[in-house]
Amino acid sequence: TNSTALELNSRFGNKFSNNLVVAYTNVVDDRDASGSPFPSVQIFDGSAASIYFGAEASSTANFLSQKILTISDNFEINAGISKITIGTHNEFSSSRNVFFNNNFGSYRYATFDDFMNNAKPNRFQLNYSLIGGEGDDSQGAAEFGTKQFGFYIQNDMKITDNFKMSYGVRVDVPVWEDGLVNTDFNDRTVGLLQAAGKDLKGARVGQGIANSAHIAPRFGFNYDVNGKKSTQIRGGLGIFTSRLPLVWPGGTYNNNGISQGAISITSSTGMPVFNPNPSVASQIAPLPSTYPRPGSGGKGGNIDLFAKNFKLPQIFKASFAVDQKLPLGFVLTSEITYNDNISAIMYENLNIKAASGNLTGADTRPRYNGNSRVDPTYLGVYLASNTNEGKAYNLAFTLTKNFRSDFIDANISGTYSYGKSTVLVDATSSQNSSQWNYTETVNGANALKLSRSDFDSGRRIVSNGNATLKWNKFTKSRIGVFYEGAEGTPISYVYNDSGRLLQDSFQNSALIYVPANKSEINFIANSGGLTADQQWEAFSAFIEGNDYLRSRKGKYAERNGDRLKTSHIVDLKFAQEFNITVGKKKHTLEFSADIFNFTNLLNKNWGKRYFTSNDQVLLLKQENFLPGTNTPTFSYNPTVGNNVNQVEDVGLNSSRWQMQTGVRYTFN
Repeated sequence: TNSTALELNSRFGNKFSNNLVVAYTNVVDDRDASGSPFPSVQIFDGSAASIYFGAEASSTANFLSQKILTISDNFEINAGISKITIGTHNEFSSSRNVFFNNNFGSYRYATFDDFMNNAKPNRFQLNYSLIGGEGDDSQGAAEFGTKQFGFYIQNDMKITDNFKMSYGVRVDVPVWEDGLVNTDFNDRTVGLLQAAGKDLKGARVGQGIANSAHIAPRFGFNYDVNGKKSTQIRGGLGIFTSRLPLVWPGGTYNNNGISQGAISITSSTGMPVFNPNPSVASQIAPLPSTYPRPGSGGKGGNIDLFAKNFKLPQIFKASFAVDQKLPLGFVLTSEITYNDNISAIMYENLNIKAASGNLTGADTRPRYNGNSRVDPTYLGVYLASNTNEGKAYNLAFTLTKNFRSDFIDANISGTYSYGKSTVLVDATSSQNSSQWNYTETVNGANALKLSRSDFDSGRRIVSNGNATLKWNKFTKSRIGVFYEGAEGTPISYVYNDSGRLLQDSFQNSALIYVPANKSEINFIANSGGLTADQQWEAFSAFIEGNDYLRSRKGKYAERNGDRLKTSHIVDLKFAQEFNITVGKKKHTLEFSADIFNFTNLLNKNWGKRYFTSNDQVLLLKQENFLPGTNTPTFSYNPTVGNNVNQVEDVGLNSSRWQMQTGVRYTFN
């Protein structure tokens, strides 16, 4: 990444000033798989664990080149009690993104024995250029330009010495380019989708999002109640417009049915055996001719669409806070913030037909037939549109105190906060298809309900203290302590079924039904030698030992309904400073030591952080169906419980203590 910026500051008398910034950024990001090219392989092994080897699927053809020019100008007017800012911020970007997931082929196996015996996998995937080329040399990259014009005006007013107010409005206008037109989709497939009851919301392949103004007014205030800063009340409200990651709309420029092919096989029909040759030609050779070959002019793959009148993400935000001085020099800050979605993003796969039936038994959720699509020419037709569902709030109370003396300077603070956040889609992936594929659900990825967000913070306590000991004018010691106690990440309980229950995304995304009693679930003997009765006893004991699952008996588990264990972490910092003045220069030598997770240094059983893979617990394995029915059968491995609160041991957020030492020399 290379960036250059030019800034010009101007003053015109005592009332007017201007700040102009022109910046240019050039980004080249070449992400390659480690080692020699080789297909990606996943093998289910043991209790909801997997073995991975081969190329990382998203790195097989991944190259980004981006050029961004930004021009910002702020003109300020000082007029009595008002400081008025009139400004503009404009961005012009040009992008070229080569991205073909699973470009070397991707194989998933149900068991280790299946792989070793060269049995067929239970899923094969391949993404490739319909035009030609492989890897980073694949043709048909997403090449597009965007512009965003922003204009704003704000007035900061000092009404009195103890009351300040600000208000303003911002307008953002994104401009999207048209892309390649797929006449077959627009003329033929659109009719099929509409006949199936699908609403494309004006979207067509090659049609850019309509230009529209996003208006965002806002207001804020700060009131020093008695003018002595002992009680301050502050707050504000407004509408705020967020950026949209360009990789999302960027998908429409190559996932268009004519640039990128996408193959996903989940049935035994047409399923290839493992082929170690990573070339597209070799991977596609044994597949039926219905899958278009590179350079043949055939159409296929995924289609990414954005609703014609799609809006950038916008939220309504309000906050209110009180800063109150207390006896003994303490200050208490109480604050509440509230966010409400106006236009968040959501997805629907239009190529999925309506449910073809339902499960039978206690669990009666719908079932789809993802292999029988509305238009079999294309794999998925992913429509991004807006939703106003989802909101968040956060309460925080902070107590602080500073202490100063000739020998010691110290400050302490502690914060308790509680936050809750709900969403329809968390939108954490760079691929539109993944946003739809990997969201946990009861009734299918096209029928999502509001759920707790992946980023729901829950309860959190943070405290830190710092002290500087001034031994003499030449020597100082500094010590700092930081503590965090935080509720664990939200997690979901899903079936290990490879998508066989819902049959829409063919991912492990179906939230479990928690049986109220033994009659509501059908266990069969498992490979571990446990009988159906033994599995029920073990599974029932797990439910009874889990507060969340026990509360959901006779109901479906909720997305992110449970949480991992709370973690308690203390970090420690110590620094010793020596200084001497020579002539007019002060020379300072500092030795420092930072101990991350000092709690674990004190006791190996302390300072644990927890995780579970993909924030999912694959609690029950779906084995089959009762003969002639849609009633699923399951097996339960009691060791699955070990996957719920695994100890994190990677990076600075490890459960293992780490120490960093440093030496710094400064002079001035």
